Amino acid sequence: MDDLQRGIYRMVVKEVARTEPKRKENFLSKKDAEKLIKKYTKRYVLQEYLNATEAADVLGMSLTTFWRFRQEHNVPVHVIDGVKRYKKSELIKCVEDNSVRGYA
Repeated sequence: MDDLQRGIYRMVVKEVARTEPKRKENFLSKKDAEKLIKKYTKRYVLQEYLNATEAADVLGMSLTTFWRFRQEHNVPVHVIDGVKRYKKSELIKCVEDNSVRGYA
C-alpha cells in the first residue's frame, strides 16, 4: 500500500468514526467504502495545491508534526491570494529528501 492509499484509508476510517459514532461494529459496506474513497481520491489526487491540514493528511502526519517538519526543513510554500498552499509533488519530494530510508 503506497502513502496515498494509506492516507486515504486513514481519512475513510476517520469519516466512518465521525459520521456513525453509534455503530456497534466498525465496518463498511463495499458501496460505502467505494463512495468515501472516490470522495477523498478526487479531492487529493486532482488537487495539486493543498492547505496545511490537507498536506498533513497526504503525508500521513498530524498537523502538529507537519508544522514542526516545516520549521525544521525547507518546505516550499506558495502564497496564493494571501493563503499559504503546498504543492503536493514538492511536499512528497521534500519528505523523501529529508527522511532516512529503512527496511522493516
